[in-house]
Amino acid sequence: MEVSKLKKISDSVLEAVNAASLKVMDIYDLDDFDVVDKNDGTPVTLADKVSHEVLSSSLKLIDDDIPILSEEGDSYCNNADLFWLIDPLDGTKEFINRNGEFTVNVALVENGIPILGVVAAPAIGETFIGFADQAYKIINKEKSKIASRKQLQEFCLVTVSKSHKSEKDQLFIDLCQKEFSSVQELPTGSSLKLCRVAEGEADIYNRLGPTYQWDIAAGQAVVEAAGGIVSDLNGEVLRYEFNSEKKNPLFFCAGDDSYPWQMIFKKLV
Repeated sequence: MEVSKLKKISDSVLEAVNAASLKVMDIYDLDDFDVVDKNDGTPVTLADKVSHEVLSSSLKLIDDDIPILSEEGDSYCNNADLFWLIDPLDGTKEFINRNGEFTVNVALVENGIPILGVVAAPAIGETFIGFADQAYKIINKEKSKIASRKQLQEFCLVTVSKSHKSEKDQLFIDLCQKEFSSVQELPTGSSLKLCRVAEGEADIYNRLGPTYQWDIAAGQAVVEAAGGIVSDLNGEVLRYEFNSEKKNPLFFCAGDDSYPWQMIFKKLV
């Protein structure tokens, strides 16, 4: 897709995400809200469903010919060269725990690659957008360009899950401590982990457990636009399909794509 068209679409996607975020916050600010478990045991709230409805209707207005694959939508398994991949509420556990680090995510995927991504964290007032080698952070409608951190030397900033840090995550940190003189952890919720890498607040985020496509597609677009990389443990860039059953491989997100991260992962697996 041409950059000029992406730019025009990006403004509309931001409006859609902002509208969904407002509805999510209306529910977040209630004294109480219902939580139920889906078939896979993960929690879902009214906010997930309302955000899905707002995003779906808004994205159809942008271009009704572009299909939508959403965590809260119907299942699809047929191919599509161009489609929306959305997670109406990533970090539902963060939402339930009221720590603010949940996100609304929209990615536009073309030929398997996320070419546009918007990640909004409405409870903390941060929004990230990335496309065509341009990545920005928006706070109070003020847009600032962001870039991932390069030239790693003595210290490394590792962002880890706030809700489910694993033994493998700790093992990875232990291995990093052998490579760097100082390693600092940055516990973060939802797809904000990718955004922290994109803005240079963290150097690497690795996920050594199961995730679905919609969990990270928008974040990947932001990271890559900011100069970073999202790839599997062998260094292959992640690709996406119009298939609700497809899970991501184990992956990592790094700000400096020239650093030999695979060297550490080989020791890990």
